[in-house]
Amino acid sequence: MKHLIVLAAFFVFILNICAFAADGTSTAPAKAEPSKAVAPRQPKETRVSISEVVKEISDTMVMVERTVKGHTETMQFVLYKPVEQINAGDKVRVSYIKKDDKLIAIRLSRFTPKKIIKKISPSKEVKPLPAEAPPSLK
Repeated sequence: MKHLIVLAAFFVFILNICAFAADGTSTAPAKAEPSKAVAPRQPKETRVSISEVVKEISDTMVMVERTVKGHTETMQFVLYKPVEQINAGDKVRVSYIKKDDKLIAIRLSRFTPKKIIKKISPSKEVKPLPAEAPPSLK
């Protein structure tokens, strides 16, 4: 009798495995859902900032002369709108980007370096310590 129950349980187990296997597999290949078309992002342009002296300025361009590691170089920037407050010889800060081998000035402003004022605290007078006698042994 035990052999018959074990055989019936084994038979039911095998049938269940076959039923789940037939139910779970599909003969058609899985379809990939088309994702939304995402436009590739343009790389963000790097904004650079320098502070140097204006050599020449006009309504459409500004020429700045700067010194890097002992070498003097002249940089020419394209201006989208004219700047009236800045003249040749002024020290300016230029924020720019490089686009199509041209340096395009995004922001142009006068630059005044901050003066660092160090406060000198009054020195404390050092008083000499009184001569100490060597400790006595008792």
